[in-house]
Amino acid sequence: MRNDARAACLAVLLAVPVAHPQTPYGASGAARLPPPPVRPPKPKPQPPKLEHLRKVHAEGLLGQPVLDTKGKAIGTIVDVLIDQRGDPNAAVIEFAGFLGVGNRKIAVAWTALHFSVVKQRIAITIDLDAAKLKSLPEYKPSAPSVPVAIQPRAKAAQ
Repeated sequence: MRNDARAACLAVLLAVPVAHPQTPYGASGAARLPPPPVRPPKPKPQPPKLEHLRKVHAEGLLGQPVLDTKGKAIGTIVDVLIDQRGDPNAAVIEFAGFLGVGNRKIAVAWTALHFSVVKQRIAITIDLDAAKLKSLPEYKPSAPSVPVAIQPRAKAAQ
């Protein structure tokens, strides 16, 4: 019976877990990292609200004709250039040549353009002389700078 008692004692000793001293290191001696912080779940994005605009108030500008002060179409807007804040700075107007030959693009200051609604369409007019605009340097998107035609300041009355 003595052997049976020894076997029972040995079985009890082997079944009891050995306590290790509390240290920041695990059994392998490597430092334990703290658990990652719990991040709150991201809020679900809200669906966008809709606003209905009349078609005339939602017209695109690209391809729209540009009229001189007499109401004659002198070209079309083909691009809008923005400044560092994202505000429109200039419009690129394409002046048509004869049968598509000789088309030229000129950048015009945004402030030189006037927008209005005429017969349920956007009307874009420009105060600058069309003949003088055509003589200005051409807009080239790959150039390091853009020549922009601006409205000359009115002379002060003397």
